[in-house]
Amino acid sequence: MKPQKSPYQNRQGDLFRPELSKIVDSEHALVKLAHAVEWNRMDELFGATYCPDNGRLGVSTRMMVAFHYLKYTHNLSDEDVVAGWVENPIGSI
Repeated sequence: MKPQKSPYQNRQGDLFRPELSKIVDSEHALVKLAHAVEWNRMDELFGATYCPDNGRLGVSTRMMVAFHYLKYTHNLSDEDVVAGWVENPIGSI
């Protein structure tokens, strides 16, 4: 199934949560890469491969691309990428 859209469109619940942009270094290579990618276009391209009514919900396109980027950039196994994300989700993606 296609991944659901991000629930973070409504920011009302984030009143006391610091913005990620205040925590993460804006000069980090992954932050710059995230700003360079056209995520809506990626959703269109990858969304065509999802079956709308079969299987579990899909992982977001952004997470899928980020995991593959980290895997191939750092020569990691699938398990190592996921383990790194579980341990430190902000630092991994």
